[in-house]
Amino acid sequence: MKNLIARTLTLLMLAVLGVTMASAQTTSVIKVNVPFEFNFAARTFPAGEYTLMQPMQHLLVLRDARGRSIAQTFTGGIESLAPADATKLKFVNRDGQYVLTEVWENLDSSGQRLYPSKSNATLARRSTEARVAAEGSQP
Repeated sequence: MKNLIARTLTLLMLAVLGVTMASAQTTSVIKVNVPFEFNFAARTFPAGEYTLMQPMQHLLVLRDARGRSIAQTFTGGIESLAPADATKLKFVNRDGQYVLTEVWENLDSSGQRLYPSKSNATLARRSTEARVAAEGSQP
């Protein structure tokens, strides 16, 4: 009988711990005002207010000012020796088109590198790169 009670209590504690750990995982949200036309996930978007969300590891979703999901892309993790001093989006200017390439969150030494689309990869081989950063905020 004691063995059954001990097993039941152990399973109950593991279940509570699992629920606590699952609820501790948060979705990363970055609000940003991009002051120029840019490319994200092989599509071009006008300057304006956007939200970037990372609902799961290696997936980045772009939302418009109304909160509608308008594009998504896969990402890979990147590391820095020092944590970012602010939330930043890094863009590369390829033949006059700004392409979002990296996302860094404030005080985090790991960021996200967006996988280039085939059309953007072709542009990268033909052009010189110039880097531009836009600062974002977290709600």
